[in-house]
Amino acid sequence: MTKDREELIQWLRNSKPETVVTEIAQKLEEGIPTDELWAVGALTAARYVSNQARNLLGFVSHAMIGCEDARAAADQQPEDIQRLMLIQALSQVVMDLQDPCFAPYELSDVWGIEESSVKESIAQLRSDVRFGEWLRADHRLVGLERKIPRAELVDLILDIGLEGIVTDDHTLITPALSLDMMELTGWEDGFAMLRGTIRYSCTFPRNFGPYDLASGLVEEFELAENLVQGTEDPTKAQHLRVAILEAKPADRPRLVASSLATGISAETMMSALSLAACDMYLQVEPVPHEDYDAVSREVAPIHIGTTLNILRASLRRMFRGTAARAVVMGGCLLERGPSILNENFEFISFEPGPAYPRTEHVETAKSKGTNELLEELERSLFAHDVGLATAAVKAFELAGGDPEELITLLVRVACTDDGTLMHNVKHLHSCLGEFRASSNPDRWNFLISAAKWVSWYAGKDTKTYQRAVGLISA
Repeated sequence: MTKDREELIQWLRNSKPETVVTEIAQKLEEGIPTDELWAVGALTAARYVSNQARNLLGFVSHAMIGCEDARAAADQQPEDIQRLMLIQALSQVVMDLQDPCFAPYELSDVWGIEESSVKESIAQLRSDVRFGEWLRADHRLVGLERKIPRAELVDLILDIGLEGIVTDDHTLITPALSLDMMELTGWEDGFAMLRGTIRYSCTFPRNFGPYDLASGLVEEFELAENLVQGTEDPTKAQHLRVAILEAKPADRPRLVASSLATGISAETMMSALSLAACDMYLQVEPVPHEDYDAVSREVAPIHIGTTLNILRASLRRMFRGTAARAVVMGGCLLERGPSILNENFEFISFEPGPAYPRTEHVETAKSKGTNELLEELERSLFAHDVGLATAAVKAFELAGGDPEELITLLVRVACTDDGTLMHNVKHLHSCLGEFRASSNPDRWNFLISAAKWVSWYAGKDTKTYQRAVGLISA
């Protein structure tokens, strides 16, 4: 690690919430590249913020992966939005450094251990992860990093991440976003983030049934050797979307696997799964803001779309057998459906309700022009009016509005909220990613989902934003 980068990490580590906004603005004025500051934020969180889950509903820091989500969401947006997003993300790192659930903490070096063969080292690593031996698993990962090619290690880490995604998709989201951020940090500096991902997977109970089911289906249909990759067929994706939604939930994993065995490409199936998950999310009612810990309950349902976005994006880093298992795991996610938490924080089955946007709201909004619809969208987002917000997006689509103009508005509004553990930016990013990746006529549903999501968080806590916006505009 360079001396300059280490100095920046120690600066951020020792910053305070009441001063960090001004300090970040000063670093930008001094000419510190934004890419370097993004990397510093993620590395500081990786080294000094504990990201080890205590239980499924316990506090988990999103600071490290939030840096990558924010960076990606801000990409190609106006400079002021990029700077606001950077300030919000780095401020979240500092807030987590002051949180007694996450700090004080420091990721210590480990010496790494190896078995008599690479095969045995991998088997022991996977066993330690399943049994929750997080420190020994860390040692084994460091030992393997010295022995096997990086592509093989990345595939292994992602496959381990797949094991837990039906219980908690952070087991895959965390390594996937860390690998994206490593394009800025470099492998050597960024490897600390991957160590954190393995520790995370070790530290809470996971249901391995879906992973074992997917592995069995991959073997039954010989998908490890025969999975088709590389092209998407939009027509087939639409037919599969309908078939998935019409199938009994328990039949969905096998439907996915058997369809892949007929030559349906991984990309086609991921498109179908993502569209179907989006349909489901739009059938979930928002949690009332006044409910106890509403943030935790509101975030649960949208995770299904974020997981599918991560699965799709991770296929390029996976070997064929892992990619096949990943796609079939998408079917397992659709078997479960969106995660729903009731008032007693118990997971309950997803029951489809009336979908957003509602027809009567769209009919009213259709009479307005695109500029007026953007103004209405912004008002309804801050008013937390999900009905009007989602209808404004649909009417904007029908009026032939420019999606990038609407996306800029959504990202700008997301910048106003102080992160609430970076949830707002994290899930907005996945919605935008799926919209851009899709060629389906209904791809605007991803932007409708984004508006539904942002409408819950918009302006919830704006202290950091209020400090930052004045400095940036000046």
